[in-house]
Amino acid sequence: MMIEIEVNKFYGVPSYYSVMPEQIFDALELASLKGEETVMVNKDQFDKMIADYEIKMRHA
Repeated sequence: MMIEIEVNKFYGVPSYYSVMPEQIFDALELASLKGEETVMVNKDQFDKMIADYEIKMRHA
């Protein structure tokens, strides 16, 4: 399953990079280079990234 996310909320935000799967980073980077505002990414990967990010920020 895919989910649409806003490019500028995640790309160019270094605090996400340590928990961001390579496929999501690559999709965001390509969309940014094309000037697109949103991109479709794998929902399971995205949900795990957000969960990992929340854990990371709780322990920061």
